[in-house]
Amino acid sequence: MRWKPKASGSFSAPPTREPGRQATSSSALFIVLVSIAIIGVLSGCGGASVTSAGAPPTGVTPPAPAPSPAPAPSPAPAPTSSTLLFSSGFEGATALLPPSDLYGNGGWQNIVGIDSITGFAWPPNIWGGGTTRLFLFPDAPVDATTIGNYVVNQIQTVTGHNGTPTQALYQQMSQSGVSGTGPNGDPAQDGLYLQPVSETSDLYISYWLKYQPNLMQSMIPPNWRVLFEWKTSSDYRVIVSVVTWGLDANGVNVPLSWEIIGDNVAGSLPQQRFWDVYNTTVPVPVGEWFKFEVFWHRSSGNDGRVWMAVNGQPIVDHSGPNIGINNAPIDRIMMPNLYSGGSYPIYQWVDDVQIWDGFPPDAAPH
Repeated sequence: MRWKPKASGSFSAPPTREPGRQATSSSALFIVLVSIAIIGVLSGCGGASVTSAGAPPTGVTPPAPAPSPAPAPSPAPAPTSSTLLFSSGFEGATALLPPSDLYGNGGWQNIVGIDSITGFAWPPNIWGGGTTRLFLFPDAPVDATTIGNYVVNQIQTVTGHNGTPTQALYQQMSQSGVSGTGPNGDPAQDGLYLQPVSETSDLYISYWLKYQPNLMQSMIPPNWRVLFEWKTSSDYRVIVSVVTWGLDANGVNVPLSWEIIGDNVAGSLPQQRFWDVYNTTVPVPVGEWFKFEVFWHRSSGNDGRVWMAVNGQPIVDHSGPNIGINNAPIDRIMMPNLYSGGSYPIYQWVDDVQIWDGFPPDAAPH
């Protein structure tokens, strides 16, 4: 017996009858009704349509695969609006001229030339110009033939802070006109002086410095050695020194530590100290390169700021007024100053000087 396909495409069994008996019309009607019911059930179960295995139903679009999540965007670098005003590692044609402008117990020495790495030329043009030169002050009668007995500056090729050869400024004071090679030779010094003609913005200065390996032995306590300072024409000074009298949190002496002072030792006013900060937790590197950073914002209000860091670690972040009674502008920035109360000779190397009008992107946490 063959199955008879229905016009709908589904299949049903043919009407049955007892052998030898003609199907009646009522029986046929009943069978038809039963067949219709079966067809309805099969259609409701989805069994009435014949499909190819694995193919979607006709007219039904398969859902699109879920899109892969978009990768997280890379963090943008911290924005900065600061401008690099000067940069030099004493490379290329950078040179020292012979000491000049000798005036009895001191003189000056100019740095000239274009740094072939940074493209900046000496002297820097900061705050409208001015001079930047070394202040040679042995505090002894000197002339062109004798000043070298006290102060020597050179551009030397040395191993730099990256472990590769570099040119660096070498500063040395062999003796003082006050004490010879003994301690307490103040005020003898050899400072890299930036002398602007005006003051027009905040400043950030950084440089790498390497102290002599016997620094501690040369600073018989109590003693000090200046790292950096700036002065106005008459009424305010900020100075940071290495000192031998710092005490830690337990009151124990730290052989070498940092002292940062804000005072008025810049002219002839009666001396007044406005603030004084010791830092005994950030080490003083000796005989190795370290990075020094300083930033200041001048104000007569509480938004004034003096910030400094050594090797990426802040040593001071002082807020408060830093404009003096005369409202005088900064006219001397010693970056750095070779200046100590210790015994002689004293010497150091300086490299990679940068000056910005605000914090650069790679400044220490601030």
